[in-house]
Amino acid sequence: MEVRVDERGKYFTPRVAKDAIDAFVRTRDQVIVGSIYVRPGNRLTDELNADTAPFLPITGAQVFRATDETLLYRSDLLMVAYTSIVLITDLEALAEIRPTPWQAAAPDHENSLITSDIGLRVDEKGKFFSRRVAKDALPVLASADRLTVAGFMYVRPDRRLRDELNETESRFLPLTDARIYNTATEEQLYHAGFVLAAYAHIDSLSPTEAIADSRPVPWLSAHTEEEL
Repeated sequence: MEVRVDERGKYFTPRVAKDAIDAFVRTRDQVIVGSIYVRPGNRLTDELNADTAPFLPITGAQVFRATDETLLYRSDLLMVAYTSIVLITDLEALAEIRPTPWQAAAPDHENSLITSDIGLRVDEKGKFFSRRVAKDALPVLASADRLTVAGFMYVRPDRRLRDELNETESRFLPLTDARIYNTATEEQLYHAGFVLAAYAHIDSLSPTEAIADSRPVPWLSAHTEEEL
C-alpha cells in the first residue's frame, strides 16, 4: 500500500479512485440529479448494496421539488441519507417520455434505456440470465412510498418470491424496464431501463399476473403479453 507522510510525520493512505456516474435519485419529496462515485469495474447495484455508510455523497447536485419539479437549490456537495432514497438509477437509464428540467442539467446526456448495470443477457426464448446465477424475469407491481412501479425483477429458478425477498440482505431491489407512476394521479413520471428500488420504502409487491378484479389502471397494461 502506498503511504505518504507530511512534514509533521502524519501518515496518509491514498483513497480508492472512483468513477463518476450521473445519477437520478428520487426521495419522498425531492428529485436529486448529480454525480455519485463507484469503483472502476463495479456496478452501481453492487456499490450501493455493499455500502454500509448511512449517507450517500452526491456532488454537483441539483435538487428539485418532486411535486412540480421546481429547482430548489444547487449544492457542490450533498449528503443524502440512504433511508430517504426511494429510487435511484443512472441518469442515462431514463427515457425522455416528457420534458423534465434535469434534461438541461446534463446536456450531453443520451437517453438509451440502458440495462447494463444489472448485468443481464437474454437467450432465444426471452429468458434473462445474470453473469452469476441464472434467473427468471418476473413482471411485478411494486408500491414504493407514493409511487407505483411496474417492472421486471429476477428470481432464481424454483425459488419462491417470498424467499427471494425475505432472505435478501441488500438495500435495493433491481428492476428493469421500469415504468414509474404517481399513484394518486396515475400519471407516468419516468421510464427507466433499470432502477434500484429501496426495500425500506417498498410497501407491497405482487406478481402482475396475480392481480385480478382491478379497474383499468395504466401500470397493469405496462407490460403486454406481446412484450413478455
